[in-house]
Amino acid sequence: MGPSSDQIAREIVEMRGSMESKIVELRERGERRIRTVKRTALIVGGAGAAVGVALLGAFVIYRLTRPVTARERASRLVPKGMTRHLRAAGKNARGRVPPMRLYVGDRQIGEEQPITRWERIAVRAAQAAGTAAAGAIASRVMAGVTETMRSRLSGPPESR
Repeated sequence: MGPSSDQIAREIVEMRGSMESKIVELRERGERRIRTVKRTALIVGGAGAAVGVALLGAFVIYRLTRPVTARERASRLVPKGMTRHLRAAGKNARGRVPPMRLYVGDRQIGEEQPITRWERIAVRAAQAAGTAAAGAIASRVMAGVTETMRSRLSGPPESR
């Protein structure tokens, strides 16, 4: 035959006792996990709020300290209803001005070819080489002049 009812009841009591401690432990773990998540959410929310306040403060400081543009000055002087009419007049006036070209020497202003980095390097190297050559020539010429002057000044007394 199978186990007796007393034996089955004892096994059930033992099982309930071991399960109860596990259930209590799982509940405590769940509560700890919820507290941790709440703290983390609070910290993240606080940090986000702090960053938001810092960005807003930086934007306000930027707006207060930057120089006023010409458009903002004009908008302060002219009433709001007039700005639409002035813009329309300005667009019409712009259309009437013929295109102009400005030349300085042989070059047309505004349409120069962009200079590449290597061209700039080559020009600077040529300038440095020219400066070095001119310095060397000048030092040789000056050395010759000073040598000539010394020889004339220190020559025999009758040649003076």
